[in-house]
Amino acid sequence: MYQAIALPLQAYRINEISSMEIKFTIAKRGTVPAEGGTIRLQPRLEKRPTIDAVEFQRSSFRLNSSLSSGELTHALGDLQRVMLHELEKGNAVNLPGIGTFRLSLKGEIEMKDGNYHGRDVHVAGINFQPDRELLSKVQTFEVCQIPYGQAFHTEEDDIEQRLTALFATHDSVTHKDVRFAFDWALTPHRVSSLLQRLVSEGRLIRIGTGCQSRYRPASGHFGH
Repeated sequence: MYQAIALPLQAYRINEISSMEIKFTIAKRGTVPAEGGTIRLQPRLEKRPTIDAVEFQRSSFRLNSSLSSGELTHALGDLQRVMLHELEKGNAVNLPGIGTFRLSLKGEIEMKDGNYHGRDVHVAGINFQPDRELLSKVQTFEVCQIPYGQAFHTEEDDIEQRLTALFATHDSVTHKDVRFAFDWALTPHRVSSLLQRLVSEGRLIRIGTGCQSRYRPASGHFGH
């Protein structure tokens, strides 16, 4: 639950001292119509390291806390066990001051003998709803109004970069994996359209059908 990519703390600290403003790049959505029109641009959070809270508390940059890093590790382990115990029952779990976690399901519904039945209904993931106070504090963070590097990636460049990074750690991926790779910025329909296009272009190979579909890169694409 609390495992994450270890961060270079010294580099992280130096960067944070230079500016506390959140930086962003510009993402381009859509393509230019054949005759006139505009391209919609939108900010996208600059890619940053994932911070391991326990490792951070072990460093010289630790925040004041009544828990040592070892105690924090045990506390997080206890929280994980409580969450698994309750989520297995279908209950939502609230961490005061943090937010609420609940399961999300995926699958199909079919009619048999006049009754509805599930077909391959399974847990697809965990939805998180942040605590109101936590969210309100986050929304006060300052964001730099000048794009980082004053450059933006075209949609195709962005697709290439994100899927190459994704396939660097996965042999094959699901629809959900791709949504996660795009920071949940794409709707399920758009991800489906993207995957279908990449398959038709011969850049991805589809394995399986329906909700069981997985995708792997074709030779010469996305780092393979």
